[in-house]
Amino acid sequence: MRILDCIDNISLWSGKILLWLAVILSAVVLYEVFARYCFNSPTDWGFDVAMMIYSTFFMGGAAYIQLKKGHIRVDVILNMLSSRTQAIIELVNLVIIIFPFAFVMVWFGTKVAILSMVGEEISNTSQWGEIIWPWRFMIPLAFLLFLLQSIADFIRIVKSLRRQ
Repeated sequence: MRILDCIDNISLWSGKILLWLAVILSAVVLYEVFARYCFNSPTDWGFDVAMMIYSTFFMGGAAYIQLKKGHIRVDVILNMLSSRTQAIIELVNLVIIIFPFAFVMVWFGTKVAILSMVGEEISNTSQWGEIIWPWRFMIPLAFLLFLLQSIADFIRIVKSLRRQ
């Protein structure tokens, strides 16, 4: 199906784009370490930027990892079961755990992000006082991508069960 391929491509490209955040994160941390220990002049922004980049990298990668089947599984037990039973367990996992959790994170994450944007929220934990609403929008966006990839996986599993 074309829509499933489109979702896969979105997950693939978002993962490839987010991969570059690791390079940026390394540069920010390296700069902060040099500023702090070599020049005795730590930045006000280094820790906060590193935290934002890392959390975006971590959350945003969920759809890519779902596409690549890289999430943690108990393969020792799963591999002892038939492929049909494995597929049914995966469907149950998607319906009972993944879909509700991802939907709640998209729904409430969007509400929090909009309230943060409307209220022009700034960080109250740093001296930098940066705006944080763009960062807050990463939560619903990341979980939306994860939800879409999970829906694509669900459809593929159902199709494979019908063929068996």
